Amino acid sequence: MDLAVIVLVLTCFANLSLGTFVLLRNPHARLGQSFFAMSFFISSWAVSNYLADYATLISLNSLFNKLAYLFALLALMSAVIFSHLFAGLWPKNPAKILITYASIAIIAGVFSLTSLVAGSVYEVDNGIAFTSGKLLPLYVFGLLVLLVFIVRDMFFLVRKGTAFQKRQARIIILSFAGSIVIALLTNAVIPSISLNWQTAKLGPPLLSLLVVASVTYAIIYQKLFDIRSFVVRAVAYSLTFGITSLLFIAPTVVLINHILNIPLDKGAIFLLVVINLVIAIVFQPLRKTFNKLTRELFFRDYYEPQEVLDKLSNLLVGSVDVAQIKLESIKMIEDALKPETTGYLLVYDQTLQNLQGRELLSLLIQDRSEIVVADELHINSELRHTLTRKNIAVAVSLKTKTAQLGYLILGYKQSGTVYSSVDKKFLSIAADEIAISLQNALHFEEIRRFNITLQQRIEEATKELQTANTRLKELDKSKDEFISMASHQLRTPLTAIKGYLSLVLEGDIGPVTENEKKMIKRAFDSAQKMVYLIADLLNVSRLQSGKLIIESKPTNLAEVVEGEVAQLQETAQNRKIRLDYQKPASFPMLIIDENKTRQVIMNFLDNAIYYTPAGGTVTAAVQVNGQNVDFTVTDTGMGVPKEVQAHLFAKFYRADNARKMRPDGTGLGLFMAKKVIDAQGGTILFQSEEGKGSTFGFRFPLKPLQNPAPNPSA
Repeated sequence: MDLAVIVLVLTCFANLSLGTFVLLRNPHARLGQSFFAMSFFISSWAVSNYLADYATLISLNSLFNKLAYLFALLALMSAVIFSHLFAGLWPKNPAKILITYASIAIIAGVFSLTSLVAGSVYEVDNGIAFTSGKLLPLYVFGLLVLLVFIVRDMFFLVRKGTAFQKRQARIIILSFAGSIVIALLTNAVIPSISLNWQTAKLGPPLLSLLVVASVTYAIIYQKLFDIRSFVVRAVAYSLTFGITSLLFIAPTVVLINHILNIPLDKGAIFLLVVINLVIAIVFQPLRKTFNKLTRELFFRDYYEPQEVLDKLSNLLVGSVDVAQIKLESIKMIEDALKPETTGYLLVYDQTLQNLQGRELLSLLIQDRSEIVVADELHINSELRHTLTRKNIAVAVSLKTKTAQLGYLILGYKQSGTVYSSVDKKFLSIAADEIAISLQNALHFEEIRRFNITLQQRIEEATKELQTANTRLKELDKSKDEFISMASHQLRTPLTAIKGYLSLVLEGDIGPVTENEKKMIKRAFDSAQKMVYLIADLLNVSRLQSGKLIIESKPTNLAEVVEGEVAQLQETAQNRKIRLDYQKPASFPMLIIDENKTRQVIMNFLDNAIYYTPAGGTVTAAVQVNGQNVDFTVTDTGMGVPKEVQAHLFAKFYRADNARKMRPDGTGLGLFMAKKVIDAQGGTILFQSEEGKGSTFGFRFPLKPLQNPAPNPSA
């Protein structure tokens, strides 16, 4: 068996193993399927090509020669599919491209199995020879076209892929290019020129070796298919088995055969190989078992620093309690190093009020060393005397980037041995982790205490606010009582004033001139406004006390609006404003509180007149709108700024532009209007744009209100 056969067998085995493993990782992935197909056809081509030279019958040589041409074509076509998938150029609906490739494969495969491509095989003196078919140039051209497709896909990745994909694409380009060059040289170019087909047997091992080497490199170093661990372990075990075989089997065979003169047959050698394989498999578990046993029997002071650090890290990451960190970390360090004593010397610790503790901490901080070993200090050092007196062998600094927290202190080892360099390194790493964890825990504790203090202050402030709120409610109640009392007291004389003024206007007292009538009329209107204001104040007081009563009765809203508009026509004319109202011919009766609704209508009309400049228009309207009845007052006045519209119906609230235009307003009219309409089951209508005017009104359901709310709350 020559070297070419050994290389062929090993590389084909490796190639198929890689393809199989990739396929088994995800049997439904198209990329893995195409890679397996490519590996299978390359290996099949290599084996067929070799057997075409070494078959025992001419007919078999001819068959394997034709199969070699077929498998070469299929290998390259599967490589094209692989490159399409790998570059992300595979279409979402691949039916058409699969049918195309399958048709090409069938047609080309049929011709590959004929003498038109493969030619013929005949015997010569030193073996066999091959002739090329008439369609061989066309076959080679087809292979080159497929190669161009592969190179195109890989160059696409080189231009637009990620960094990993670019490196993988370059490897695949070199691999396929080298493989095609080798295949063409050994299987086409050289034989066609020299008419000697012996070079063809070099193609399979060289090509397979190149493919396996490049794919292995891409897997291990460029993470192709993410099966790096499988390949690395396979290579490691293969090398281990090969080396142990050379070191164990070869000397054994030499010893038995040549020194002891005992012949060994193939079965005995095979048994030695199996024994070597068993030893290679069980050696590592046995080594670990015996190491653990010997440590427990002879090295009781032995510990694994990394294992302890891992456990310590798990503790520190999962805890923010200072006491738990100190207690658990001391236990882990004691289990590992077995010192006589272990503890913490911390700056913030309230137990360090004694003079000796503060003195030792001060000396350690002055020393500035990361690890202080008592036996390594100068013999006359004050710090050494202090540590020795306290039976402290080692002090390890607990320091972060922002603070010196203190020291971890350890007594002498129970075994009497000194602290080794491994112990010091372990303590240094552990101290860094403990320091960071302690600092985080202290910050957490500080935040927790701050939260408790903040909560206490919030509770105190809440109590103060509750007390102040109670006092404000009492003052508000007193104010309402005062307003109610004052309003009642004012209403009686105002009623008398209105009565006497009415008598004078009607001429019951005697004749009056036109000028006198105008002045008396203005006095009468002012008295009427005072009556409305007092009514508003009384209604607010009733709202606050829950005593506002809605007295509903059948009411013709259209006539109510007509009366209020007529009453304000003279006022509108005096301000040079046109007040329009078109009473509908017929209008349904509503069960509402006529007096309070009339007051709302008067308020809307009065505001519209006062807040509209001379030359403007105020339009009142009532209409049936579907299942509702709407009343609206639309003006061309100054409007309400958008940013204050949400506060417009609040008690005593007035917009800035309204204050400037009408300083005598109270801010109660709109508040009372909303309360009265809401109490009767209606809805306030409002729309405004600053500088362009406003629309105020209300909406009642067309269905009569049978059960109006008797006591609306404030």
